[in-house]
Amino acid sequence: MYNCTAMRYNTYTKGLKCKVFDIETTGLYPGRDRIISASFIDPDGSGLTQYFTESSASEDLTISSILSEFADSDVIITYNGQSFDVPFVLTRARKFGLADELPAFYNVDVYRWLKSYWPLAETAPSLSQKSVEKILGMDDSRTDLINGGECIRLYSEYINLDNEKAKDLILLHNADDVRQLARITQTLSFLPYDRISFDKGFMIKLSSVSLFGEMEHKIITTGLKLGDICLSLNARSYPACPPCAFYEDEMELQCSGSGEISLKVSVKNSGALRFADLKGLKVEEDELQCRQKIKSGYLILQTEDGIDYGACCELAKILLRRLV
Repeated sequence: MYNCTAMRYNTYTKGLKCKVFDIETTGLYPGRDRIISASFIDPDGSGLTQYFTESSASEDLTISSILSEFADSDVIITYNGQSFDVPFVLTRARKFGLADELPAFYNVDVYRWLKSYWPLAETAPSLSQKSVEKILGMDDSRTDLINGGECIRLYSEYINLDNEKAKDLILLHNADDVRQLARITQTLSFLPYDRISFDKGFMIKLSSVSLFGEMEHKIITTGLKLGDICLSLNARSYPACPPCAFYEDEMELQCSGSGEISLKVSVKNSGALRFADLKGLKVEEDELQCRQKIKSGYLILQTEDGIDYGACCELAKILLRRLV
């Protein structure tokens, strides 16, 4: 059973199936190097699952297991995974003809979020996962005695000498990486999740009903933009929502037959204020949790203090739900 909140303080992952993920490899180059092991764990630190490549001829089995985990998840939490783990898996999957594209999920890359939004990032001596663990006071919780580089030598010992202890050490290291990353995700109260979701995007899930029964759709946005005349975003539906187009005075919402989605919401201005007309959008005030930001039927999106990222994201989520 999934813990349905990836991060204790991140409400944008509420109700989504979330897993922390990490791989060990024989090197940095997916064109020639292989995946040694992969670990998944629930964000609360429970439900550890590990996969190990038992021989040079069985990497495809490990990759197939990873793809199955991805397909059964909405959010995959990694540390620098957007640059390494996720594209490494995709390259190896393509090599074996297992998948041209990865299953749809939203990737929370904790490293990138810390680098961009953590006030201490600029002064931290390093943003490696182990360095962050030390800064957050959890470096004494590791039980492994090796680093990722040593896994390469140990894997060679396992393959060539049938050294079971070498395998155990690799799996212990991989397990500690995901356990510690899960712990990190539960401490990040200082991250600006509204701003991150505005900048980086978010996922919502919708259900539609057709002649073939109920279908679940994952909508992954790529971030919002707030200009003088509109609030806009682009997104994609997996699988594609039914094609539709809404052209109204205050909004344009389109979904193509292949799943591309665009949303434009008219924005009004008064001095430093930017706001959206809820009556024109046919949005009831009770639909919004941020009702304190509503004035005379208008949702305030920006003040002299800056953009209200939470209000922008919440309005966008409500309007996207009209797709089905």
